[in-house]
Amino acid sequence: MATRREASARDGAGASAGADPHRPVRLSGRTRSRLLTLAAVTLLCAGIGAANAWLLSRLVPFDYDFAEFENGLRNGAMIGASLIALELFYVQEPRGAWLRRASFAFGIVDRATLYVVVITVILSLNRLIFGLFYGFERSDADYFGLPLLRDILFSFLVFLLVSFVLQMRRVVGGRVLANLLLGRYHRPVREDRVFMLVDLKGSTALADRLGDERAHAFITSVFFDIDQPIQEHGGEVHSYVGDGLIATWPLADGVADARCVRCQLAIGAVLEARASAYMRDFGVLPAVRTALHAGPVVAGECGDAKLAIVYLGDTLNTAARIEQTAKELDRDCLISGALLQRLRLPPSLEVEALGSISLRGRQQPMDLFALSSGAGSQQGMARSDAREGACAISRG
Repeated sequence: MATRREASARDGAGASAGADPHRPVRLSGRTRSRLLTLAAVTLLCAGIGAANAWLLSRLVPFDYDFAEFENGLRNGAMIGASLIALELFYVQEPRGAWLRRASFAFGIVDRATLYVVVITVILSLNRLIFGLFYGFERSDADYFGLPLLRDILFSFLVFLLVSFVLQMRRVVGGRVLANLLLGRYHRPVREDRVFMLVDLKGSTALADRLGDERAHAFITSVFFDIDQPIQEHGGEVHSYVGDGLIATWPLADGVADARCVRCQLAIGAVLEARASAYMRDFGVLPAVRTALHAGPVVAGECGDAKLAIVYLGDTLNTAARIEQTAKELDRDCLISGALLQRLRLPPSLEVEALGSISLRGRQQPMDLFALSSGAGSQQGMARSDAREGACAISRG
């Protein structure tokens, strides 16, 4: 086994390499997903705009030429790009939280109003651009009447359909929706996944202190805030269970750049940044406990009236036992040795080996490690010793 000094030197070299100023900037999984969505919706709406111009030339006879094709294409592309950018980079960002927190009815009305305003501005602007390029004699003033209202209604209905699909994506998760549509889990599939269980500390005392309704609002607010770090790190919320949630990654995605662990750190940072808001609104600061584990599961569709993708297997049960052990040992984050050995941890973490611990419902003890924020040179040594311990466990 390497000495502490050698391990620390290796970690120091790794940290220096990670801080290379020439290293290319990497976009988060959430940002890449948003940019792909923006491009896809823009192209789709551009095609719909061009097709709509052709259809109108048949219903309301006028000469359909390149100018009309280009105008329809531009209308569709600009409306689609503007509205989806507004949705992705404002409504779904922290500054748009007021809109997402609104009731369903008010949210629909607010978004519809916003959509109509944007659509009206773009159609009016494009009509002026059309006149500049192809002559104002073809862009007559009569357009700013019933034709404009017709185009506003059509554009609104098209994007309402697009928005509905995006809302469904939010409700069930992007991967889940895609897998349901593609039928990936119509028959059970065996796959390796990372699971992170997040549990809100002291929820029983919260209900006694705040009352059931305000405690529910508090828990909802916490889940709302920690959802973004999970998305940013390529994970998805599989389910909410009382005062906790289960997040998951495909194994390769979860261990790449230690995303699952970085997600746990980001959750703590988000809750800390929102501390003043929680004190103002509830008089209580949130604290969470997490458990991390990875392994094989069987995934498949389940249900009829309400279809869902369900994960079955010992891996998820074990993750729940690890979370319970974290509660018993009063630790903020526990990770299994099986997952730890796959990770290159960020230098801000300190790892403590807890040894082999018997988990309820399991015959064989499991090697567990506690993760916590470290400081100074001990970070590298603790991390290296823990990783070496985990590797030794796997070899044994």
